[in-house]
Amino acid sequence: MKRNISTFLYIFLMVLFLCLGCCNSQVSIIQFNSNWNSENTFDISVLKDCEKSEVVICENPKLQEKHKIKSVPTIIVFDDEEEVMRFEANIMMKLTCTIKDLQKEIDKIYLAKFE
Repeated sequence: MKRNISTFLYIFLMVLFLCLGCCNSQVSIIQFNSNWNSENTFDISVLKDCEKSEVVICENPKLQEKHKIKSVPTIIVFDDEEEVMRFEANIMMKLTCTIKDLQKEIDKIYLAKFE
């Protein structure tokens, strides 16, 4: 019986370390917007398994320039600080994606690490 528990514990720890190794990258989301367009801001706080930041471009012109923000709101998804996806506002200054769409993209990034 002790041997079965030891074997199980060993396998469990190996799987845990493998998973941590595959998923040690950090997914992050940055939402860029402006004060005059605040009604079109997403509540990104509900997103899971990612770091979340909000940037007001009027107060952070260097970040606006660095990330080449041309319209607001813009949401950028990063994996290990590398941009992997961008959602930009349409001509009405609104995003066509939903919070669900964003969460699906985050989930896809983590699932791809196991393929």
